[in-house]
Amino acid sequence: MQASPTDAEPRPVILDVDTGIDDMIALLIAATAPELNLRGVTCVAGNVEIHHVARNTGKILRMVGRGDVPVSIGAARPLHRRLRTAPDTHGPTGTGYTELTGEDPDLGSTDYTAVPAPRYLAAHVQRRPGQLTVVALGPLTNIASAALNGVDLAAGLRELIWMGGALEERGNTTETGEWNACVDPEAAEAVLAAGAISRIFPLDATQDVIFTLGDLDSLPGTPLSAVVRDAVRFYISFHRQAEGIDGCYLHDPVTLIGSLLRPDLVTETVDERLACDMGSDPHLAGSLYRSPDETRRAVNVATALDAEGMHRELLERLAHAVSVTTAQVQAQHEGG
Repeated sequence: MQASPTDAEPRPVILDVDTGIDDMIALLIAATAPELNLRGVTCVAGNVEIHHVARNTGKILRMVGRGDVPVSIGAARPLHRRLRTAPDTHGPTGTGYTELTGEDPDLGSTDYTAVPAPRYLAAHVQRRPGQLTVVALGPLTNIASAALNGVDLAAGLRELIWMGGALEERGNTTETGEWNACVDPEAAEAVLAAGAISRIFPLDATQDVIFTLGDLDSLPGTPLSAVVRDAVRFYISFHRQAEGIDGCYLHDPVTLIGSLLRPDLVTETVDERLACDMGSDPHLAGSLYRSPDETRRAVNVATALDAEGMHRELLERLAHAVSVTTAQVQAQHEGG
């Protein structure tokens, strides 16, 4: 596991998640990465309903000794559309063949904050202008709600990074649409129009890397490893049927690593002025397209990765995450 060049202090980060299987792995890595100061996690409905997202997020954090990380519950549905979820992709509760239900007193409690996600983001922007990075790994409903309520994310954030969309790559929800964009096209367009997004990791980049069940054999034999294996096994079964591949794409942790932990693994980028289709045609809504509006802020889009390097880095960081002890995590983040 190679550390990326970092500031003297770990980078303050909030993850915005709709915790399904790949979000779970991104959370594990973010919560145990010494380069990051995980200031909070905001939850949005997407892969599963909001109550599953909140429960999964809280329990995953507790399983790696990070019950200290505040969890803020956000949008239960898109801005204007009916919520669609993906039980066929992520399982009925979002974590595949394993279900993170029930309480384990040994894990302690989650710091669920009463502040809704858009207000939680706004408070951090106001408290630390220009310092906070937000990594959005689901539909952009929470981010759009903050922007539509007057929060200047473009000026107030250090960066907003989004896993979403497809440019030249075929979509995974419609022919041209990626899941996070298709769930809430109005939110994606609102955030793009506000000039809030710094970087996007679309399917063009995240599908450069395939992970197989055999890859998980390198994980240490811990209870958390078993949880990860059962989740990824379900994910691979879905990809085998839907994509015809004997493995899966781990979009969210690839985005986290490529954007903040190992940006050197991004080998090609392009700057584009983008918009999101908000029409009534279900085959087009959620598709990103190049905007003719020259006043719109250009977004840096990752289009290719060092697949071998990303594969190795993700597995090394995941192995670290599932083997780290609570005491080690608490010592690492003491005073953070």
